[in-house]
Amino acid sequence: MCGIIAIVSFKNHRHNLSKMDVMAKMIKHRGPDDEGYALFDVKSNNYKIFYGDDTPDEAINAGFNYSPVNRFQYPSESFTVGLAHRRLSIIDLTSSGHQPMCDETGRFWIVHNGEVYNFKETRKELINRGYKFSSNTDTEVVLKSYIEWGIDCQNKFNGMWAFTIWDNLKKELWISRDRMGVKPLYYMFHDDFFIVCSELKCLMPLINLQPNFREIHACLLDGPSETHPETIFEKAYRFPAGQSAVFRTNSGDRGLAFEKYWELSLPSDGRTFSTKKLNELSEQYYYLLEDAVRIRHYADVKVGCALSGGLDSSSISYLADRIVNENGKAGEVVTVSNVYRKEYEKYCDESEYIDIMVKHLNVKSFRDAPEEKDVLLLNDIGLWHEENCYDKFNVPAFNTYSICKRNGIKVTLDGQGADEQLAGYKRFWYSYFYARSKFRIEYFISLYRGVIPLRTALSYGFSNKKFITNRLENRPITIDELKGVDFRDSRNTLSPKDYLTAVNVATHWSTITSLKKLLREIDSNSMALSIESRQPFIDYRLVEFLNDLPDVYKMHGGWTKYISRIAFKGKLPESITWRKDKMGWPTPLNEWIRGDVLDGMIRSIMESNLLKELKSKYKYEYFHENDPGRLKGTNLRRFIRLYNVSRVEKLFLKR
Repeated sequence: MCGIIAIVSFKNHRHNLSKMDVMAKMIKHRGPDDEGYALFDVKSNNYKIFYGDDTPDEAINAGFNYSPVNRFQYPSESFTVGLAHRRLSIIDLTSSGHQPMCDETGRFWIVHNGEVYNFKETRKELINRGYKFSSNTDTEVVLKSYIEWGIDCQNKFNGMWAFTIWDNLKKELWISRDRMGVKPLYYMFHDDFFIVCSELKCLMPLINLQPNFREIHACLLDGPSETHPETIFEKAYRFPAGQSAVFRTNSGDRGLAFEKYWELSLPSDGRTFSTKKLNELSEQYYYLLEDAVRIRHYADVKVGCALSGGLDSSSISYLADRIVNENGKAGEVVTVSNVYRKEYEKYCDESEYIDIMVKHLNVKSFRDAPEEKDVLLLNDIGLWHEENCYDKFNVPAFNTYSICKRNGIKVTLDGQGADEQLAGYKRFWYSYFYARSKFRIEYFISLYRGVIPLRTALSYGFSNKKFITNRLENRPITIDELKGVDFRDSRNTLSPKDYLTAVNVATHWSTITSLKKLLREIDSNSMALSIESRQPFIDYRLVEFLNDLPDVYKMHGGWTKYISRIAFKGKLPESITWRKDKMGWPTPLNEWIRGDVLDGMIRSIMESNLLKELKSKYKYEYFHENDPGRLKGTNLRRFIRLYNVSRVEKLFLKR
């Protein structure tokens, strides 16, 4: 898990490349353990490699053909291509894992962010084909897989990654991002350069970031996106998940032709329930999740499990504990949990369920509560690392990884992705029964069990489509208000017809869109503290399995995530397996956003020149400028969007 930069300079080479070490320092949090640089002359085969302030002494002049000898310094205008890397050491902690890394010939060079979990199997295959290795890293496996199989190598990998490989003979840069987009990757074409980087703040030593008014306007209207190619900064784009591209320095082109290597297919819509089939599928589900946890548990550093007490995090903690016990390492598993201690925050606290699981597994539990007084500061930190205009405070996530940092945990196993794929949210219950008769026995059984409040269930079950649509979206503005408004082409909302036709259509959409916002939140908050977060539910084998799973096994008798409950029945405590309330890193925003916090947020909004420019440009009444008191009555989600836009201006934009 690291941070990467690849830059190709078109002109003003010294300005662009002499600042690579400063640019890399902007993402030091992604890799505090090591740093390295390589510069290339595209008119010859010459290259130079360098170290920086944070390069360990043992990595300097270590004897590998990619070991740096000299401190970073831009040598001459003939060098127009550069690679930079910040390393978070997780696998093979020795200097053999230093990057940029090259093969034995010095032709192929890689900077890699992420983990390929099946690298050991792929390494064995390459050894059988005659390859030799100088490290035990997955990075060297990725590099030599590319040499052996070309761009098809990415189909062999199971993991999360963003990497670039420079071919010093062909003078081209190959770029790849993992299937689900777990690891962030951005690119920009500027008059002076082309750049690929892990975070957009890397650009700040080179240029002044400018606002992308169109995208920020869209964020205010319908929320942030992590699937849309445009970012909130002008001319800065997300590299698409599940795709790769080649940039040829000698072609004269100023663009990328993307090649899609993976896409989640449209799901099945089978609706026939079979107990025999359920048992078969639940065994398959259990095996896939167990193997996903197994391969993600491998690391040369301390690993912990983020535990909320919900079904998903409890399942992962159970499997991790089982796996380490099998390996003769009983007592190794530790859990980390965000909790709340103040009385008025207790409705967000899940300590009761955390206690149940900790006792059940007999594992060590680290937990702590965020402080209300720090929420705006922590929110700023979150925005700085997420680089987007989010519509909530990501304090619980940041607090969870802060606990890891304080206790020497460098890798966590997290439960993100289960709800989106297994229909774990309330909205999927509405989808399920909207598409089915309300007079079937299953509907009344689900009401009796009270998986969601009876009054709410009845209102959704028998109300008209317009009422359901409005409740489902819970939007600060209506669909009608958006007609004729200029906003991004690919809005980050699901149309009512998709919610109300089939559960699998809705889970498919959630998996390929809304889940990516959550993945970005987790990556940014964990990497802000130099913690690697791994998500077993995002294993592409499990994703494909759940995508094809008929919805009757995701929901049954009113129960969400039914197949998971059956798979872990008898393995987890009943109160966990059949837990009804869904919380998921809850935040007591209504209690936090008051007094000085509320006044400070209103003041920031009212003073924002960016919001005033947006208001003038789009003639849209985001808020009433002459009546700040009316902001107190604004929809909370919309209010936080406005505040976060005002903070993005302060953090990133030199206006």
